[in-house]
Amino acid sequence: MKRSKSLGMVALLGLMVAGLFIAISCTPTNPVQKNCVVWIGDSIFALSGEEATALTKLSNQTYRTYYVSGAQMDGGTVRTIPAQYTQAKNADRNIRTVIMDGGGNDVLIGAGTSCNATYPNGTLSQACYNIINKVEAVNNTLWQDMINDGVKNIIDQGYYYSSNRQLWVVSDVFQGRTKQEFANMAAKNPSIKMVFIDPKDDPYFDKSKVASYTIADGIHPTTAASGELANLLWNAMVNNNIEQTTSCSSSSSSTSSSGGCN
Repeated sequence: MKRSKSLGMVALLGLMVAGLFIAISCTPTNPVQKNCVVWIGDSIFALSGEEATALTKLSNQTYRTYYVSGAQMDGGTVRTIPAQYTQAKNADRNIRTVIMDGGGNDVLIGAGTSCNATYPNGTLSQACYNIINKVEAVNNTLWQDMINDGVKNIIDQGYYYSSNRQLWVVSDVFQGRTKQEFANMAAKNPSIKMVFIDPKDDPYFDKSKVASYTIADGIHPTTAASGELANLLWNAMVNNNIEQTTSCSSSSSSTSSSGGCN
């Protein structure tokens, strides 16, 4: 029994060392700073910053970050997501690509306890619909502002399920509305690449596995989940030929980005 435990410890240490070696060897040596790409959003990005770190490993590029934990699309006590975009513009107006999320805190915080529904057949309260309507209006204004400013690529990352089943129906309705409004905006602006990433479409984020992909609070992603979100994001960027060069110049002579860690 003791021998078996000792062998198990050796194997575990071996895996830890191997994992450490992979993580170190997978770190890009000289990632390209792409100031024409900005992140805006809430704590899904901001709490740990691990999704951005994972995306840097995949792309071998770093982007400007303006996301803030607790940020809402409208209101709240911290810089709103539209205000983050304004901050990015004030720093450097040459913005070609925006990576964003938003609206989750509006529902969680803005509507408070009155925004609930029993899963799976619950009916949303009017408070929920009021918040969703407001987020929808702010999103449309923000996306149109980006387009008017010359942004060429808008990537909106949706949400996965949290551990609170009472919010699953709310989340489905909210995300469904956001996806539809995003698609409507894309249809009106065919020259702009608008890509919506829905983590709920990825088996990794199946609602039955919430405890495995969220940290103790049941909301924010684990390190592994942040990595999976980065994979979804980078795959979407590759498939849509978004930021696959090493330059922020519009010149066709820019060299292709081969990515960082595969």
